[in-house]
Order: sequence, then C-alpha cells, then structure tokens
Amino acid sequence: MLLLAQQARRASGEERLRLASDFNGLLADVVAEGAGRAEADAFHRLLEGGNLEGLVDADGRTCRAATVESLLALGFPYALEVRPEDLDHLKATPVLGTQLSPPRGGPFPALAVGLGALAAQVLLTVTGLVEPGGLLILQGLLSLLSLTLLTVATVGSPLYRGALALLTVVSGVGLWMLLVPDVPAGWVAGLGGLVAAFLAALRKS
Repeated sequence: MLLLAQQARRASGEERLRLASDFNGLLADVVAEGAGRAEADAFHRLLEGGNLEGLVDADGRTCRAATVESLLALGFPYALEVRPEDLDHLKATPVLGTQLSPPRGGPFPALAVGLGALAAQVLLTVTGLVEPGGLLILQGLLSLLSLTLLTVATVGSPLYRGALALLTVVSGVGLWMLLVPDVPAGWVAGLGGLVAAFLAALRKS
C-alpha cells in the first residue's frame, strides 16, 4: 500500500488518477480479506505520514478518505483509533451515490419558497393577470395547509409524508391547469410548491 501511494504521488495526470484508484481498490481488498492489527497499523502510518496528500482517484474520492473508511470498517477497537481530523476529512468528502445534503434552516427554506410562491400568485390575481376562481382558491388553501403541516410535523412521520404528498399533488395540479382552457392557472404557486416539496423531502430527522 505504501509503495503504491508513493508511486501515485510521483505520477501526474491520468497515471496519478489510475494509481490512486488502484490504491483505493487495494484498501477494499485488504479489508475484505479480514484485516487486523497489522493492517490497522499500516493504515495509521499512511494517514500520519502524509503519504496520501493530494491523492484523488478517478471518481473524485480521496485516498485519505478511503483509508479512514477502511480503518472504520475494521470495527472495534481499531475504529476508535481514528483521529478527529481524519474523521472530519471523511465527513467533508462527497461519496458517490449518497443522497443530497439536507438544506440548512430546518423547515424554513421550504416554508419561505412555498409562501413566497403563494404571495406571488395572490399578487397576480389582485393585479388581474390571473382571473380568480374556486379551484385557484382551493389550491392556495391546500398548499398553505400542507406547508403548515410540514413545518410543525416530525420529519418522516405519517403526517409529514402525507403533507408532502398533498403539496406535491396540489402543486402538480396547479401547473397542469395551464393546459385547461378557461380555468384559472395557479402555475406560480404550483412551481413554488414543487420546489418547496423538494426541499422538504431533503430534510432529515
């Protein structure tokens, strides 16, 4: 592992990426074969000696993050030996295939987008650019109810999921009404509602 890391650091361009990818693959093989104290010590030497500085594989994964993951994969007691700075590096490194990060600010980003879209829809109606109608009013009320529930309900609860589904459906219908002749279209509230639903779906408990 050390030899491969040194070769990667001396290389450049595509060769460096290839060697870094080979290094990360070797780590996975070592762990899969059942590693122990000797392998954990080797991981520590790689992390502490700066041998992995600047090494990133073809998928954008740093060799340092892969080494930390390998050390954690060894379980107790080796996982407890990971340095805080190495854990911080791992947390800051994006992992392919993971979910999008939840937006900061709790429920307020979704609430702000949803209420902003509703306010814009009301403004369009007041100025006469969109004719008022019963369906338009119902869309606004249901959207407001959904946003309120998404703000107060526990993330992941049945109430939260129900409110999320209701906001998505109501917003989708608002956009679909653009295709229906002589029916007031709440497309602004619909578009904002879908964005708000997306932000709400990204939240984690």
